[in-house]
Amino acid sequence: MAFTSTSQRGKHFAQTRRHAYGHVQAGAWLQAEQALAALAPDQRFGAHDWVVLATARFQLGKLEDAHAAALRAMAIEPHNPMAAHILTMSLMHQNRWAKALPVFERFSSGPARQHYPFVVNHGVTLAALTQPQEAVAVFLEAMVLEMSDPAIHMQLGLALKDMKLYQESAESFLTAWTLEPQRFTAQIMVLHMRQHACQWQGFDEACEGLAQSLARTQADGSARGEGAVWALAAIPHPPLLFKASARDVALKSARGAQPLPRRPVPACGERRIRVGYVSADFHNHATALLFVEALEKRNTEAFEVTLYSHSPNDGSPVEQRIRAACERFVDMRAMSAQQMARQIHADGIDILIDLKGQTFGNRLGVFAHRPAPIQATFLGFPGTSGADYIDYVIGDRWVTPLEHAEHYTEKIAQLPHSYQPNDSQRRRLPPGTAAGTRAHWGLPEDALVMGNFNQSFKLSPQTFDAWTRILKAAPRSVLWLLEDNPQATHNLKLAAAERGIDPARLFFAPRVPVDVHLARLPAADFMLDNWPCNAHTTASDALWMGVPMVTLMGDSFASRVAGSLLHAVGLGELACTRAEDYEATAIALLDDAARLHALRRHLVDGQAAFPLFDGARFARDLEALFERMVERERCGSPPDHLVADASA
Repeated sequence: MAFTSTSQRGKHFAQTRRHAYGHVQAGAWLQAEQALAALAPDQRFGAHDWVVLATARFQLGKLEDAHAAALRAMAIEPHNPMAAHILTMSLMHQNRWAKALPVFERFSSGPARQHYPFVVNHGVTLAALTQPQEAVAVFLEAMVLEMSDPAIHMQLGLALKDMKLYQESAESFLTAWTLEPQRFTAQIMVLHMRQHACQWQGFDEACEGLAQSLARTQADGSARGEGAVWALAAIPHPPLLFKASARDVALKSARGAQPLPRRPVPACGERRIRVGYVSADFHNHATALLFVEALEKRNTEAFEVTLYSHSPNDGSPVEQRIRAACERFVDMRAMSAQQMARQIHADGIDILIDLKGQTFGNRLGVFAHRPAPIQATFLGFPGTSGADYIDYVIGDRWVTPLEHAEHYTEKIAQLPHSYQPNDSQRRRLPPGTAAGTRAHWGLPEDALVMGNFNQSFKLSPQTFDAWTRILKAAPRSVLWLLEDNPQATHNLKLAAAERGIDPARLFFAPRVPVDVHLARLPAADFMLDNWPCNAHTTASDALWMGVPMVTLMGDSFASRVAGSLLHAVGLGELACTRAEDYEATAIALLDDAARLHALRRHLVDGQAAFPLFDGARFARDLEALFERMVERERCGSPPDHLVADASA
């Protein structure tokens, strides 16, 4: 009888196992997972079975369970390459890059290195851990296995970008685009990398080609939502096509997301309103540097704030300040989007704010799970998120006028002054420091110095053409630029010579700590802005240090930022709307020392009173906007445009 019982159990195990593998072949992952999990306690359940169970769980989004099953497989067969593959996949999808890397290193040779996806994932992991040079070597190893996959050339391009080898990066993206002409992201990245290098040959034709490709993908439904929307901000484009591209990415980010149960916001006076901010930039980053004082000056009796961070910890003063300013700080680096959303939902957040938008490393997928009843995007990206699961975009009358509402998937929520917060407590070097002198930076003492400290990708041939015409109109003038990367410096000098300007009239400033950068700004007479992507933090830095700026406002959020800042310090006359006026304004300033002096005195003397530099005022204005959002939710009203009071 015992033999019969054992035999029957064996037949049952074999039969159930066959059925389970049938579900696997049919892609019925739920049934496969249930059947295999039922067999798992049996000692006959081998390493291959654990791998298949891990795969089923991975396909179902059960990442922690997939990880556990893969570990069981490796406990039986420590050198099983497929177990290693699914183990690393489960870790990568939880953003646990540091845990995945030792697994790849353990399988640095042997059959696993013949498995193309495994090798690619090793490179992706190295890149995510900011080891681009090592990633390049692994991507080249993967190319030996599969040269014709456009994706590997995309990955190589990204790693080369992180090494600031922009022209080489452009060539990698060009290869990907050549292999797959419909790959819009490759096309845009070719141009974007050339912008980083200030390699502008064929720029207008490339921009036109991008617009045509984007329109085609929308018309034929071939859009893939791969990303790189942020690159469009610095490229001339129709705003509605920008919105469509952002929407494609947002839809891809939302795949597989299931909205969590909707919770009501608290009744008036029931408890504090809970606000959560999601970002990878709660460290020494422009977002934290701008926003820290507003968080410190907020109303702690009415609002409770949690920071949901997927950023590295750098121990910087601003990181310490921003953590101390809020009730809770939650490290979510090792969580998937679903895990993050569940945690936020369990925390009872009423208003969830995205501080990344369509920038690299965002977690838009968290918002697709609808963990909070009110969701908005703010500060981190100058444009629409493209997501129908984001209710509001927070801007102001200048960057997000209601006439541009069709450019956004969100409803516009306007702050009364500038959308950009600032820190009035930022550290300054003592007066008279050498960093504040022209001699320290090699600038001629008797020259008229026009400055621009933006990253090189924001520069365009149209902007540079305008600058060279201004230089020609004022022979004593020079241009002071950021030395962003050697390729850009070299190409900018060539571009100047091609336009009849002596390259010696271009001066380049190295990257330095923020306090040193601030100290050097007044060595410039005024700043020249770029378009279509304006200066953002670099603009408010200049205004803070008493240096005026001339800008050109366009139709996009990104092209209207400096105009917003200028209006918030009472210098709206320097925000031009035509290129001819931009040039004429700059030339007039170069020829009018008295006016230039008056503008600088205006900024210095009025600094304490300007809304742009009043952190407490900004905090009140932002919280008033939050209260309007909450009140609509309490009344059961859908999100709608929240217009700023023009008299504020």
